[in-house]
Amino acid sequence: MQGNYENSPHFGTQPPSARYRNYMIVLLTVGFGLNLLDRQVINVLAEAIKHDLQLADWQLGALTGLSFALLYSVVALPIARVADRGNRVRIIGLAILGWSVFTACCGMAANFIQLLTFRVGVGVGEAGCSPPSQSLIADVYRPSQRSGALGIFGAGSPVGAAVGLAAGGLLAETVGWRWTLILAGLPGVAIGLLVLFTLREPRETRIEAAKPQSAPIMGLLRRITAQRAFAFLMLGVSLLSFMNVGAMAFATSFYLRLHRPELAAFGSHFGLGPTAIIGLGMGLMGATAGGAGTALGGWLGNRWGVRNVRAYALIPAVGSFVTVFGYLTMFTLPSGVISLVSFVVPAFFSNLWNGPGTVALQSLAGYQYKATAMAVVLFVTSVLGLGLGPLTIGLMSDSLRPELGSARALQVAILIAMTVGFASALCHWIASLSIERELQATPEIEDPFAVANA
Repeated sequence: MQGNYENSPHFGTQPPSARYRNYMIVLLTVGFGLNLLDRQVINVLAEAIKHDLQLADWQLGALTGLSFALLYSVVALPIARVADRGNRVRIIGLAILGWSVFTACCGMAANFIQLLTFRVGVGVGEAGCSPPSQSLIADVYRPSQRSGALGIFGAGSPVGAAVGLAAGGLLAETVGWRWTLILAGLPGVAIGLLVLFTLREPRETRIEAAKPQSAPIMGLLRRITAQRAFAFLMLGVSLLSFMNVGAMAFATSFYLRLHRPELAAFGSHFGLGPTAIIGLGMGLMGATAGGAGTALGGWLGNRWGVRNVRAYALIPAVGSFVTVFGYLTMFTLPSGVISLVSFVVPAFFSNLWNGPGTVALQSLAGYQYKATAMAVVLFVTSVLGLGLGPLTIGLMSDSLRPELGSARALQVAILIAMTVGFASALCHWIASLSIERELQATPEIEDPFAVANA
Protein backbone atom coordinates (compact mmCIF):
# COMPACT_ATOMS: atom_id res chain seq x y z
CA MET A 1 0.00 0.00 0.00
CA GLN A 2 1.28 3.43 -0.88
CA GLY A 3 -1.14 5.41 1.28
CA ASN A 4 -1.13 9.15 1.76
CA TYR A 5 -1.66 10.13 5.36
CA GLU A 6 -2.95 13.58 4.50
CA ASN A 7 -5.71 12.13 2.27
CA SER A 8 -6.99 9.70 4.86
CA PRO A 9 -10.61 10.22 5.95
CA HIS A 10 -9.70 8.94 9.40
CA PHE A 11 -8.10 12.21 10.34
CA GLY A 12 -9.24 15.77 10.52
CA THR A 13 -8.26 18.70 8.38
CA GLN A 14 -5.01 19.19 10.26
CA PRO A 15 -3.06 15.92 10.19
CA PRO A 16 0.28 15.75 12.03
CA SER A 17 3.09 17.42 10.13
CA ALA A 18 6.40 15.70 9.46
CA ARG A 19 7.96 17.94 12.11
CA TYR A 20 5.40 16.88 14.69
CA ARG A 21 5.79 13.20 13.79
CA ASN A 22 9.56 13.50 14.24
CA TYR A 23 9.07 15.19 17.61
CA MET A 24 6.56 12.55 18.66
CA ILE A 25 8.77 9.60 17.83
CA VAL A 26 11.78 11.19 19.55
CA LEU A 27 9.77 11.84 22.71
CA LEU A 28 8.24 8.36 22.73
CA THR A 29 11.66 6.82 22.09
CA VAL A 30 13.14 8.74 25.02
CA GLY A 31 10.24 7.55 27.18
CA PHE A 32 10.84 3.96 26.08
CA GLY A 33 14.54 4.44 26.80
CA LEU A 34 13.71 5.50 30.35
CA ASN A 35 11.52 2.40 30.55
CA LEU A 36 14.59 0.23 29.95
CA LEU A 37 16.88 2.46 32.01
CA ASP A 38 14.71 2.06 35.09
CA ARG A 39 14.29 -1.64 34.37
CA GLN A 40 18.00 -2.37 33.78
CA VAL A 41 19.76 -0.06 36.23
CA ILE A 42 19.16 -2.57 39.03
CA ASN A 43 21.26 -5.12 37.13
CA VAL A 44 24.50 -3.19 37.59
CA LEU A 45 23.58 -2.66 41.25
CA ALA A 46 22.69 -6.31 41.87
CA GLU A 47 25.91 -7.37 43.57
CA ALA A 48 25.88 -4.37 45.91
CA ILE A 49 22.22 -5.00 46.76
CA LYS A 50 22.97 -8.71 47.29
CA HIS A 51 25.62 -7.98 49.92
CA ASP A 52 23.75 -5.11 51.58
CA LEU A 53 20.46 -6.99 51.97
CA GLN A 54 22.05 -10.47 52.27
CA LEU A 55 20.27 -12.01 49.28
CA ALA A 56 20.66 -15.29 47.40
CA ASP A 57 21.02 -15.45 43.60
CA TRP A 58 17.42 -16.61 43.18
CA GLN A 59 16.30 -13.47 45.01
CA LEU A 60 18.38 -11.35 42.64
CA GLY A 61 16.67 -13.14 39.77
CA ALA A 62 13.28 -12.40 41.29
CA LEU A 63 14.13 -8.71 41.70
CA THR A 64 15.50 -8.26 38.19
CA GLY A 65 12.86 -10.30 36.38
CA LEU A 66 9.99 -12.00 38.19
CA SER A 67 8.97 -9.01 40.33
CA PHE A 68 8.82 -6.79 37.30
CA ALA A 69 6.85 -9.34 35.28
CA LEU A 70 4.27 -10.19 37.95
CA LEU A 71 1.81 -7.35 37.41
CA TYR A 72 3.43 -6.05 34.22
CA SER A 73 2.10 -9.04 32.34
CA VAL A 74 -1.31 -8.87 34.03
CA VAL A 75 -2.12 -5.17 33.63
CA ALA A 76 -0.60 -4.75 30.15
CA LEU A 77 -3.63 -6.38 28.47
CA PRO A 78 -6.40 -4.24 30.07
CA ILE A 79 -4.30 -1.10 29.55
CA ALA A 80 -3.84 -2.02 25.89
CA ARG A 81 -7.57 -2.66 25.50
CA VAL A 82 -8.17 0.89 26.68
CA ALA A 83 -5.40 2.12 24.35
CA ASP A 84 -7.08 0.49 21.34
CA ARG A 85 -10.14 2.67 21.92
CA GLY A 86 -9.14 5.58 24.14
CA ASN A 87 -6.50 8.25 24.65
CA ARG A 88 -3.09 6.63 24.24
CA VAL A 89 -1.18 9.83 25.00
CA ARG A 90 -2.72 10.07 28.45
CA ILE A 91 -1.96 6.41 29.16
CA ILE A 92 1.69 6.77 28.12
CA GLY A 93 2.25 9.99 30.07
CA LEU A 94 0.73 8.67 33.29
CA ALA A 95 2.61 5.38 32.95
CA ILE A 96 5.96 7.18 32.66
CA LEU A 97 5.18 9.24 35.76
CA GLY A 98 4.08 6.13 37.66
CA TRP A 99 7.08 3.89 37.02
CA SER A 100 9.48 6.78 37.67
CA VAL A 101 8.07 7.29 41.18
CA PHE A 102 8.29 3.57 41.96
CA THR A 103 11.88 3.43 40.69
CA ALA A 104 12.83 6.19 43.13
CA CYS A 105 11.01 4.33 45.92
CA CYS A 106 13.20 1.26 45.27
CA GLY A 107 16.12 3.23 46.66
CA MET A 108 14.33 3.50 50.00
CA ALA A 109 13.67 -0.23 50.44
CA ALA A 110 14.95 -1.69 53.72
CA ASN A 111 14.60 -5.39 52.86
CA PHE A 112 13.87 -7.89 50.09
CA ILE A 113 10.08 -7.76 50.43
CA GLN A 114 9.94 -3.98 50.19
CA LEU A 115 12.26 -3.89 47.20
CA LEU A 116 10.24 -6.65 45.52
CA THR A 117 7.03 -4.68 46.10
CA PHE A 118 8.44 -1.48 44.61
CA ARG A 119 9.77 -3.39 41.59
CA VAL A 120 6.27 -4.75 41.03
CA GLY A 121 5.12 -1.12 41.00
CA VAL A 122 7.72 -0.30 38.34
CA GLY A 123 6.27 -3.06 36.20
CA VAL A 124 2.73 -1.73 36.56
CA GLY A 125 3.79 1.69 35.31
CA GLU A 126 5.85 0.40 32.41
CA ALA A 127 2.97 -1.74 31.15
CA GLY A 128 1.40 1.43 29.83
CA CYS A 129 4.34 2.44 27.65
CA SER A 130 5.23 0.06 24.86
CA PRO A 131 1.91 -1.21 23.37
CA PRO A 132 0.19 2.23 23.30
CA SER A 133 3.35 3.87 21.90
CA GLN A 134 3.69 1.29 19.13
CA SER A 135 0.00 1.68 18.30
CA LEU A 136 0.34 5.48 18.18
CA ILE A 137 3.37 5.28 15.87
CA ALA A 138 1.61 2.86 13.52
CA ASP A 139 -1.27 5.34 13.29
CA VAL A 140 0.84 8.16 11.85
CA TYR A 141 3.27 6.31 9.55
CA ARG A 142 2.28 4.66 6.27
CA PRO A 143 2.97 0.89 5.94
CA SER A 144 6.16 1.35 3.90
CA GLN A 145 7.62 3.46 6.74
CA ARG A 146 6.37 1.58 9.80
CA SER A 147 9.25 -0.87 10.17
CA GLY A 148 11.75 1.99 10.15
CA ALA A 149 9.68 4.12 12.53
CA LEU A 150 9.17 1.24 14.94
CA GLY A 151 12.86 0.45 14.59
CA ILE A 152 13.70 3.99 15.76
CA PHE A 153 11.32 3.54 18.69
CA GLY A 154 12.87 0.14 19.43
CA ALA A 155 16.31 1.78 19.62
CA GLY A 156 15.18 3.24 22.91
CA SER A 157 15.54 -0.25 24.38
CA PRO A 158 19.29 -0.84 23.92
CA VAL A 159 20.20 2.84 24.37
CA GLY A 160 18.11 3.20 27.53
CA ALA A 161 19.46 -0.04 28.96
CA ALA A 162 23.00 1.06 28.10
CA VAL A 163 22.60 4.43 29.78
CA GLY A 164 21.19 2.67 32.82
CA LEU A 165 24.21 0.37 33.00
CA ALA A 166 26.75 3.13 32.41
CA ALA A 167 25.21 5.74 34.70
CA GLY A 168 24.35 3.10 37.28
CA GLY A 169 27.92 1.83 37.36
CA LEU A 170 29.34 5.32 37.83
CA LEU A 171 26.80 6.46 40.40
CA ALA A 172 27.00 3.22 42.38
CA GLU A 173 30.63 3.91 43.27
CA THR A 174 29.98 7.53 44.22
CA VAL A 175 26.54 7.77 45.82
CA GLY A 176 25.67 4.10 46.42
CA TRP A 177 22.89 1.93 45.04
CA ARG A 178 20.09 3.64 46.95
CA TRP A 179 20.69 7.15 45.62
CA THR A 180 21.37 5.70 42.18
CA LEU A 181 17.83 4.31 42.05
CA ILE A 182 16.36 7.55 43.38
CA LEU A 183 18.18 9.59 40.74
CA ALA A 184 17.20 7.12 38.01
CA GLY A 185 13.53 7.89 38.60
CA LEU A 186 13.77 11.68 38.25
CA PRO A 187 14.06 12.12 34.44
CA GLY A 188 10.81 10.28 33.87
CA VAL A 189 8.85 12.98 35.67
CA ALA A 190 9.87 15.58 33.07
CA ILE A 191 9.31 13.25 30.10
CA GLY A 192 5.92 12.14 31.40
CA LEU A 193 4.76 15.75 31.69
CA LEU A 194 6.02 16.54 28.18
CA VAL A 195 4.05 13.60 26.78
CA LEU A 196 0.88 14.70 28.57
CA PHE A 197 1.06 18.36 27.57
CA THR A 198 2.71 18.37 24.12
CA LEU A 199 1.41 15.26 22.31
CA ARG A 200 -2.12 14.79 21.04
CA GLU A 201 -4.24 11.74 20.36
CA PRO A 202 -4.93 11.43 16.58
CA ARG A 203 -8.31 9.85 17.25
CA GLU A 204 -9.58 13.12 18.71
CA THR A 205 -9.31 14.75 15.27
CA ARG A 206 -11.02 11.94 13.36
CA ILE A 207 -14.52 12.24 12.05
CA GLU A 208 -16.97 10.43 14.30
CA ALA A 209 -17.69 7.61 11.84
CA ALA A 210 -14.03 6.71 11.67
CA LYS A 211 -13.43 6.43 15.40
CA PRO A 212 -12.52 2.90 16.53
CA GLN A 213 -15.27 0.75 17.90
CA SER A 214 -14.95 -1.67 20.76
CA ALA A 215 -13.87 -5.07 19.53
CA PRO A 216 -14.22 -8.18 21.70
CA ILE A 217 -10.97 -9.59 23.05
CA MET A 218 -12.08 -13.10 22.11
CA GLY A 219 -11.98 -12.03 18.47
CA LEU A 220 -8.27 -11.29 18.77
CA LEU A 221 -7.55 -14.48 20.71
CA ARG A 222 -9.35 -16.61 18.13
CA ARG A 223 -7.46 -14.89 15.35
CA ILE A 224 -3.97 -15.22 16.78
CA THR A 225 -4.44 -18.77 18.05
CA ALA A 226 -5.40 -19.74 14.50
CA GLN A 227 -2.26 -18.12 13.08
CA ARG A 228 0.86 -20.26 13.29
CA ALA A 229 3.05 -17.33 12.29
CA PHE A 230 1.82 -15.11 15.14
CA ALA A 231 2.20 -17.88 17.70
CA PHE A 232 5.75 -18.76 16.67
CA LEU A 233 6.81 -15.11 16.36
CA MET A 234 5.52 -14.53 19.88
CA LEU A 235 7.29 -17.62 21.22
CA GLY A 236 10.46 -16.68 19.36
CA VAL A 237 10.69 -13.19 20.85
CA SER A 238 9.84 -14.61 24.30
CA LEU A 239 12.78 -17.02 24.11
CA LEU A 240 15.00 -14.22 22.83
CA SER A 241 13.91 -12.19 25.86
CA PHE A 242 14.68 -15.16 28.15
CA MET A 243 18.24 -15.12 26.83
CA ASN A 244 18.76 -11.35 26.82
CA VAL A 245 17.16 -10.52 30.15
CA GLY A 246 18.84 -13.44 31.87
CA ALA A 247 22.26 -12.48 30.55
CA MET A 248 21.91 -8.82 31.50
CA ALA A 249 20.48 -9.58 34.94
CA PHE A 250 23.65 -11.40 36.01
CA ALA A 251 26.34 -9.89 33.77
CA THR A 252 27.64 -7.50 36.44
CA SER A 253 27.70 -10.23 39.07
CA PHE A 254 29.50 -12.49 36.59
CA TYR A 255 32.26 -9.94 35.95
CA LEU A 256 32.70 -9.04 39.61
CA ARG A 257 32.96 -12.69 40.63
CA LEU A 258 35.25 -13.90 37.82
CA HIS A 259 37.15 -10.83 36.63
CA ARG A 260 37.18 -8.31 39.49
CA PRO A 261 41.02 -8.09 39.87
CA GLU A 262 41.58 -7.55 36.14
CA LEU A 263 38.80 -4.97 35.85
CA ALA A 264 39.96 -3.19 39.00
CA ALA A 265 43.49 -2.94 37.59
CA PHE A 266 42.17 -1.72 34.25
CA GLY A 267 39.91 0.84 35.88
CA SER A 268 42.72 2.20 38.06
CA HIS A 269 44.24 3.78 34.94
CA PHE A 270 41.12 5.94 34.64
CA GLY A 271 40.39 6.42 38.34
CA LEU A 272 37.37 4.10 38.15
CA GLY A 273 36.33 1.03 40.10
CA PRO A 274 35.34 -2.31 38.56
CA THR A 275 31.58 -1.66 38.77
CA ALA A 276 31.98 1.60 36.84
CA ILE A 277 34.11 -0.15 34.19
CA ILE A 278 31.48 -2.86 33.78
CA GLY A 279 28.66 -0.33 33.49
CA LEU A 280 30.54 1.88 31.05
CA GLY A 281 31.78 -1.04 28.97
CA MET A 282 28.40 -2.69 28.62
CA GLY A 283 26.70 0.66 28.24
CA LEU A 284 28.98 1.79 25.43
CA MET A 285 28.75 -1.51 23.57
CA GLY A 286 25.02 -1.80 24.17
CA ALA A 287 24.15 1.71 23.05
CA THR A 288 26.23 1.76 19.88
CA ALA A 289 25.76 -1.84 18.75
CA GLY A 290 22.19 -2.17 20.00
CA GLY A 291 21.10 1.07 18.37
CA ALA A 292 22.82 0.10 15.13
CA GLY A 293 21.21 -3.35 15.17
CA THR A 294 17.76 -1.85 15.72
CA ALA A 295 18.27 0.70 12.94
CA LEU A 296 19.55 -1.94 10.50
CA GLY A 297 16.71 -4.30 11.34
CA GLY A 298 14.16 -1.54 10.69
CA TRP A 299 15.85 -0.57 7.42
CA LEU A 300 16.02 -4.18 6.24
CA GLY A 301 12.35 -4.60 7.12
CA ASN A 302 11.41 -1.55 5.08
CA ARG A 303 13.56 -2.63 2.13
CA TRP A 304 12.91 -6.37 1.98
CA GLY A 305 9.62 -6.71 3.81
CA VAL A 306 7.64 -4.87 1.13
CA ARG A 307 9.03 -7.31 -1.45
CA ASN A 308 8.81 -10.51 0.55
CA VAL A 309 6.99 -10.50 3.90
CA ARG A 310 8.96 -13.56 5.04
CA ALA A 311 11.79 -11.12 5.72
CA TYR A 312 9.87 -9.83 8.76
CA ALA A 313 10.44 -13.23 10.39
CA LEU A 314 13.76 -14.25 8.80
CA ILE A 315 15.61 -11.11 9.94
CA PRO A 316 14.87 -11.89 13.63
CA ALA A 317 15.72 -15.57 13.01
CA VAL A 318 19.24 -14.67 11.88
CA GLY A 319 19.56 -12.23 14.76
CA SER A 320 18.64 -14.81 17.40
CA PHE A 321 20.94 -17.45 15.93
CA VAL A 322 24.03 -15.24 15.91
CA THR A 323 23.17 -13.80 19.33
CA VAL A 324 23.63 -17.24 20.92
CA PHE A 325 27.24 -17.49 19.72
CA GLY A 326 27.85 -13.92 20.78
CA TYR A 327 26.80 -14.63 24.36
CA LEU A 328 28.61 -17.98 24.53
CA THR A 329 31.80 -16.20 23.47
CA MET A 330 31.25 -13.28 25.83
CA PHE A 331 30.81 -15.47 28.92
CA THR A 332 33.73 -17.83 28.17
CA LEU A 333 36.54 -15.45 27.18
CA PRO A 334 39.40 -15.54 29.72
CA SER A 335 39.84 -11.76 29.72
CA GLY A 336 37.19 -9.60 31.36
CA VAL A 337 38.09 -6.52 29.30
CA ILE A 338 37.90 -8.39 25.98
CA SER A 339 34.68 -10.02 27.13
CA LEU A 340 33.12 -6.59 27.71
CA VAL A 341 34.14 -5.52 24.21
CA SER A 342 32.67 -8.71 22.72
CA PHE A 343 29.26 -7.67 24.04
CA VAL A 344 29.01 -5.70 20.81
CA VAL A 345 28.02 -8.89 18.93
CA PRO A 346 24.98 -10.02 20.95
CA ALA A 347 23.92 -6.40 21.51
CA PHE A 348 23.82 -5.83 17.75
CA PHE A 349 22.15 -9.04 16.57
CA SER A 350 19.61 -9.37 19.38
CA ASN A 351 18.15 -5.99 18.37
CA LEU A 352 17.56 -6.82 14.70
CA TRP A 353 14.13 -8.03 15.82
CA ASN A 354 12.56 -4.73 16.92
CA GLY A 355 11.32 -3.17 13.69
CA PRO A 356 10.40 -6.11 11.43
CA GLY A 357 9.15 -8.31 14.27
CA THR A 358 6.79 -5.65 15.61
CA VAL A 359 5.43 -4.89 12.13
CA ALA A 360 4.76 -8.60 11.54
CA LEU A 361 2.89 -9.06 14.81
CA GLN A 362 0.80 -5.90 14.38
CA SER A 363 -0.05 -6.79 10.79
CA LEU A 364 -1.08 -10.34 11.65
CA ALA A 365 -3.34 -9.07 14.43
CA GLY A 366 -4.97 -6.42 12.24
CA TYR A 367 -5.30 -2.68 12.73
CA GLN A 368 -8.21 -2.94 15.14
CA TYR A 369 -6.13 -4.87 17.68
CA LYS A 370 -2.66 -3.28 17.41
CA ALA A 371 -2.11 -2.36 21.06
CA THR A 372 -3.99 -5.38 22.42
CA ALA A 373 -1.99 -7.78 20.26
CA MET A 374 1.30 -6.33 21.48
CA ALA A 375 0.03 -6.58 25.06
CA VAL A 376 -0.65 -10.29 24.52
CA VAL A 377 2.90 -10.62 23.21
CA LEU A 378 4.22 -8.72 26.22
CA PHE A 379 2.26 -11.00 28.54
CA VAL A 380 3.88 -14.13 27.11
CA THR A 381 7.27 -12.44 26.85
CA SER A 382 7.07 -11.24 30.45
CA VAL A 383 6.17 -14.68 31.79
CA LEU A 384 8.67 -16.72 29.73
CA GLY A 385 11.44 -14.21 29.25
CA LEU A 386 11.40 -11.52 31.89
CA GLY A 387 9.90 -13.62 34.66
CA LEU A 388 11.66 -16.95 34.17
CA GLY A 389 14.98 -15.91 32.59
CA PRO A 390 16.77 -14.34 35.57
CA LEU A 391 14.99 -16.59 38.08
CA THR A 392 16.05 -19.77 36.23
CA ILE A 393 19.68 -18.64 36.08
CA GLY A 394 19.59 -17.70 39.76
CA LEU A 395 18.15 -21.07 40.79
CA MET A 396 20.68 -22.98 38.69
CA SER A 397 23.51 -20.89 40.11
CA ASP A 398 22.41 -21.55 43.70
CA SER A 399 22.09 -25.30 43.04
CA LEU A 400 25.56 -25.53 41.43
CA ARG A 401 27.35 -23.36 44.01
CA PRO A 402 28.22 -26.14 46.51
CA GLU A 403 30.05 -28.06 43.78
CA LEU A 404 31.51 -25.29 41.60
CA GLY A 405 31.70 -22.26 43.83
CA SER A 406 29.86 -18.96 43.46
CA ALA A 407 31.71 -17.68 40.39
CA ARG A 408 31.83 -20.80 38.22
CA ALA A 409 28.30 -21.82 39.19
CA LEU A 410 26.96 -18.53 37.86
CA GLN A 411 29.00 -18.84 34.66
CA VAL A 412 27.71 -22.36 33.92
CA ALA A 413 24.12 -21.32 34.69
CA ILE A 414 24.35 -18.40 32.24
CA LEU A 415 25.89 -20.55 29.48
CA ILE A 416 23.15 -23.17 29.80
CA ALA A 417 20.45 -20.50 29.60
CA MET A 418 21.94 -18.92 26.49
CA THR A 419 21.30 -22.03 24.37
CA VAL A 420 17.59 -21.14 24.45
CA GLY A 421 18.43 -18.70 21.65
CA PHE A 422 18.63 -21.57 19.17
CA ALA A 423 14.97 -22.36 19.87
CA SER A 424 14.16 -18.67 19.32
CA ALA A 425 15.77 -18.75 15.88
CA LEU A 426 13.87 -21.94 15.00
CA CYS A 427 10.54 -20.39 16.03
CA HIS A 428 11.11 -17.34 13.83
CA TRP A 429 12.04 -19.56 10.88
CA ILE A 430 8.87 -21.65 11.33
CA ALA A 431 6.85 -18.41 11.42
CA SER A 432 8.37 -17.36 8.09
CA LEU A 433 6.87 -20.42 6.39
CA SER A 434 3.27 -19.32 6.82
CA ILE A 435 3.41 -15.57 7.42
CA GLU A 436 2.66 -14.57 3.82
CA ARG A 437 -0.42 -16.74 3.57
CA GLU A 438 -1.75 -15.63 6.95
CA LEU A 439 -1.13 -11.95 6.26
CA GLN A 440 -3.16 -12.20 3.06
CA ALA A 441 -6.08 -13.51 5.13
CA THR A 442 -5.83 -10.67 7.68
CA PRO A 443 -7.88 -7.58 6.76
CA GLU A 444 -6.49 -4.14 7.64
CA ILE A 445 -9.63 -3.22 9.60
CA GLU A 446 -9.93 0.56 9.92
CA ASP A 447 -6.33 1.15 8.88
CA PRO A 448 -6.32 4.80 7.73
CA PHE A 449 -3.84 3.99 4.97
CA ALA A 450 -5.96 1.10 3.73
CA VAL A 451 -9.04 3.31 3.74
CA ALA A 452 -7.18 6.02 1.87
CA ASN A 453 -6.46 3.58 -0.94
CA ALA A 454 -9.83 1.85 -1.01
